[in-house]
Amino acid sequence: MNSLYRFFLSVIMVVSLLSCSTRIMIVNEISNISEIGAVAFEQDDDLDMVEKGIPGNIKLLEVILENNPGDYKILVLLSRLYAAYSFGFYEGRLESSIIGKSDSLLSGKDLLKESVNRYYLKGADYALRAIESRNPGADKKLKIPESAGGLLKTMSIEDVPALFWYGFNLSSLINNNRDSVFLLSKAYLIEKIMKRVIELDPEYFFGGPHLILLSYYSSLPPYSEDKLDLSLFHYKKLKERKDGPFLLADLYYARYYLQIKQEKEKFENTMNDILKHSGRVKECAFYNKIAAQRAKIYLDGLDHFF
Repeated sequence: MNSLYRFFLSVIMVVSLLSCSTRIMIVNEISNISEIGAVAFEQDDDLDMVEKGIPGNIKLLEVILENNPGDYKILVLLSRLYAAYSFGFYEGRLESSIIGKSDSLLSGKDLLKESVNRYYLKGADYALRAIESRNPGADKKLKIPESAGGLLKTMSIEDVPALFWYGFNLSSLINNNRDSVFLLSKAYLIEKIMKRVIELDPEYFFGGPHLILLSYYSSLPPYSEDKLDLSLFHYKKLKERKDGPFLLADLYYARYYLQIKQEKEKFENTMNDILKHSGRVKECAFYNKIAAQRAKIYLDGLDHFF
């Protein structure tokens, strides 16, 4: 348990003894600091340190949430951290074990998948609670395609963080369980949610809604040329951004679009370009480092894809 976590835990124990209004004020301030901390994780490419740091911050936020269970900001932060933790560490190990280039991980494949699913489910649940906190009854409406669209139209830019991280966790969960009819039946939500996020804030999370739709149209059956054209469209939107390279765009483009198109040479070239990239974009340093790590796994397992 790191010292910052111990400090905040001590503060929370004291806060629990204070009046309601004072307690809410202090808890809000702690959540603001935690939000800065979550952003700091995404700007750090020291993966070992980030992996060790995220669990303590998650538990800290879950303790804070006990004092204010409907806090939108904390719910979104928890969803974001669970997504980063599963995607950044467990999903890569799972991919490595599936591709078969890591014999030491092969025997633990089922345990890895269980962890990946658990963390994405937790992330999706926290994001859904955040959506529900601002839109009572949203949980039930999102379960029905006809009512989901109407609900999303009523949402504003303030709902974007919860919507995006719900879609990110759900999309990742489905991608790792494409044999699940139950999860595939929820895939329509990804398209609806990300289209609404694009309408409200297309630049959120480095153009993240385009990233999710890039993979959505080229990774989930049934496949078609029209869907692949949409996947390519969203990749081009990501490449139009002027804020520096977000390497997950190239990773997803190769991993999903080029793989389904069976364009082996472009796949290899794109993955190698990710590995060669030397510019460090601070804002997304964590995800760029993950992209490079994942590109190496995919190149080592080229025969798995072609």
